[in-house]
Amino acid sequence: MTGAAHVRVSVLGPLQVEDGEGPLAVGGHKPRTLLAVLLVARGDVVAADRLVAAVWGDSPPDGALTALRAYVSRLRGVLGSAAPLRHRPPGYCLSLEAATLDAAEFEERVRSARSAAAAGDHGRALADLDAGLALWRGDALAEFADEEFAVAEVARLTELRRGAVADRADALVELGRAAEAVPELEVLVRAHPSWERPAVALMRARYATGRQADALAVYHELRARLADELGVEPAAPAQELYRRILVHDPALAATPSPGNLPRRASGFVGREREVERVLAALRAGPLVTLTGVGGAGKSRLAVEVAARDRSRFPDGAWLCELAALPDGSPVGDAVSAALGIRQRSGLSIEQTVLEYLRGRALLLVVDNCEHVLAPAAALVAEIVQHCPGVVVLATSREPLAVEGEQVWPVPPLPPADATALFVQRARAATPDFRLDPATADAVATICARLDGLPLGIELAAARMRVMSPGEVARRLEDAPLLGGGRGPVPRHQSLVAAVEWSYRLLSEPEQRLFRGMSVFAGGADLRAVHGVVDPEATEDDVLDRLTRLVDRSMVEVRSGVHSRYRLLETLRAYGRARTDAAGEARDLARRHVGYHVDLAERAGRGLQGPDERAWAADALGVYDDLRAAFTRAAADGAWDAALRLVAAVPELVHLRVGYEAYAWAEQLLPVVDPAHPAYPAAVGAAARGAWNRGDFPRAVATARLAGDRVPPAGTARIAHPGDVLADVALYQGDVGTALAHYTAEAGRARAEGDRIRLVWTLYYVAVCHAVDRRPERGLAAAQESLEVAEATANPTAQSMARYALGLVLKKSDPDRALVLFDRAEELAAAVRNFWWQGIAMMEAAATRAVHGDPVVAARALDAVLAHWDRVGDATQQWLNLRYVARLLQRVDATEDAAVLHGFLLAAGKPSPMGPPGPAAPVVADVRAVEAAAVAHARAALGRVVAGPVPSGRA
Repeated sequence: MTGAAHVRVSVLGPLQVEDGEGPLAVGGHKPRTLLAVLLVARGDVVAADRLVAAVWGDSPPDGALTALRAYVSRLRGVLGSAAPLRHRPPGYCLSLEAATLDAAEFEERVRSARSAAAAGDHGRALADLDAGLALWRGDALAEFADEEFAVAEVARLTELRRGAVADRADALVELGRAAEAVPELEVLVRAHPSWERPAVALMRARYATGRQADALAVYHELRARLADELGVEPAAPAQELYRRILVHDPALAATPSPGNLPRRASGFVGREREVERVLAALRAGPLVTLTGVGGAGKSRLAVEVAARDRSRFPDGAWLCELAALPDGSPVGDAVSAALGIRQRSGLSIEQTVLEYLRGRALLLVVDNCEHVLAPAAALVAEIVQHCPGVVVLATSREPLAVEGEQVWPVPPLPPADATALFVQRARAATPDFRLDPATADAVATICARLDGLPLGIELAAARMRVMSPGEVARRLEDAPLLGGGRGPVPRHQSLVAAVEWSYRLLSEPEQRLFRGMSVFAGGADLRAVHGVVDPEATEDDVLDRLTRLVDRSMVEVRSGVHSRYRLLETLRAYGRARTDAAGEARDLARRHVGYHVDLAERAGRGLQGPDERAWAADALGVYDDLRAAFTRAAADGAWDAALRLVAAVPELVHLRVGYEAYAWAEQLLPVVDPAHPAYPAAVGAAARGAWNRGDFPRAVATARLAGDRVPPAGTARIAHPGDVLADVALYQGDVGTALAHYTAEAGRARAEGDRIRLVWTLYYVAVCHAVDRRPERGLAAAQESLEVAEATANPTAQSMARYALGLVLKKSDPDRALVLFDRAEELAAAVRNFWWQGIAMMEAAATRAVHGDPVVAARALDAVLAHWDRVGDATQQWLNLRYVARLLQRVDATEDAAVLHGFLLAAGKPSPMGPPGPAAPVVADVRAVEAAAVAHARAALGRVVAGPVPSGRA
């Protein structure tokens, strides 16, 4: 190895050294030990006699020093100038000058996360911690853990790792995701029962999920253990939290300001005047549109304004990015996905969005509207007209032309701000960059030639790694597309010139990779870029070129467990034009579709395995490209690919995103070959979509298209046509038909060894018996379901089975049922399975409403109301309203209970307070009744929480 090629050294697991081409051969145990000792020393000189003792022990052979020098020489050849190993009397030292050490990267991530948490940016803290913890491949310095030189370092890194896991749990709780934190905290507490910090975090997380008794139990167990082992009481933080839980401190139930605004990867430079003026405009009217050419900084300005103004909106600030949508396509699904809501029965997706926003006060940022201008303008107009608490901040290259719109053209950066941005981005490329009299004029010239456009300035600043400001200025002066304001939109010419110039400076392989990445709608990880853009190259070569494109600001990288790469929309449009000119578009699109069909099928299988959480995170990250792949396949008549993708995604989309993919299935059924192996699953997906919309006749008609054909093993749990027919029967009161179907299907799954299918069908057998008011008959099925689910290690299966068992036990053994429901909720939430999370939350809350603390139950029921409001399941919401009415009766809130009783009767729903009288009216607009009932229920539950509760409530 020669030169200063990048070297990565990993000690968070077995010792490993690699460069851009893969792992490097360090040698046997002795040279590996030598390297480990030098790494632990962190650049300090280690005496030769200490190195000899570490390598050979107490009895080194004759000639050990000579052998040591030979090993040093070998390591120098491996590490090269990236990590020079130098002789410094009385021994040697190792400097990681152009190399990275995973342990150092981990520590930096933890420091960054703790700084972000201290500043209240818990989203950024969580991202840093996830990225840092993903670096661990096993125990630190695993092969040297018992060596004297490594013991202290191993202990330090292990302790830091434990602290990072606890930090991550704290971040989840702060972000309102306590249910996800509970399982990890329980593991930490079991592993370190006397460590107070995770115990305190677990108390808080359990309380935040409505489990007051369990939170208090953590404290009592900690107190008993500390008394037995150390003879001490828990420290002040644990005692204070215990007291606050006992008195139901409202601050513990407080949730962070909702929203999904991204954290800035770099500081926001300048534009203070524009920020203030846009903030004022947002206070003056319901719609502000930032306009300007691509690269003018509209999106960054919008996010900055939203971040500064979100505290004004009780329901938060939400960013909906439209750039990934195909030209001219509807925007309702993208907006609903950004808001985290799903289509409601009987409503279109656009109507669902309006219904959800109608009673809320939030800031909605709609970014990159220009290529979907008509549908975006239509939806925004409806929001402005019908949602008085919502303010919309849009970005577009042209106005939306909606009544009430305030249009704010985004001007170029003034010279001082342009220079400040250039310096910031130049220092990101070259940390020692300085603005001095010798460079200031050149930087000013660059910014002026680029008309103060932020994207152009960033592209030019990225060249500071290899060029001086003067050289860049001269090259821009010579660029043929720069004409000092020729044409109708001179600033757009300047940007095109900057992009063109940056593109021409790339090598041909880099150009090919850049333009190929324009095929991705929402970005891609390294594996996708390699497989789609340049499969003939090695993955390491693709990574090397990607790194250079990132360095040149041509590609953005977003860190996480898997780094993702994307083009800004302006650069993506340029790349698409270059791809068309090169005649590469068709092959790229074909590979893009093929890759994502394969990914969807692998994810569909993975979501039914033990790694469901990882697969859900990965697949949700590429949802924009799954949509793009389907659109391309359908447009090209590639029916095999389109059908396979539709059959693969229900497990991902229905349970975690929304109902958009069901429209894909419905689109395909009239045109594909019914003999295709994936056809029954596509039928099941389309039928399930009709079921979710409450269109039972269509659900039945669609399901029957499959005839007697059954989807193959591994098909998404919700895409079996026969199950849809059984569910319609069950909902309409025909329990016998549903029970017969699921009993037969359980027998078939058992015979075929299909464990996931067996869990699902046994779950429904238990549910059928519970609905039939004979839950004891479902006990055997529920118990078998749990046994099988545990063997699968699949979180959704484990959640379903616990729910089923809790359902059949909740009257006979409510304490055990509560434990099962709570764990079912945690398992589902951890894999973002919102529907199963919701039903587990609801049954736990309902059980507490009968048997537990009314205040805790009230908080839990309120959380369920909010959950079904987002998920859009009116059937479950009405059931939850019945549970609320029961609690109100229990606490003697008779007036509130009577109002809710009236709403239930008006909607034609059963009420726990008795059947309707002969003259009870049924209101035609059931959705309006539901909205009013939910609003009243939440207010009534708030009064229960505020207390005081009447003494006769029990």
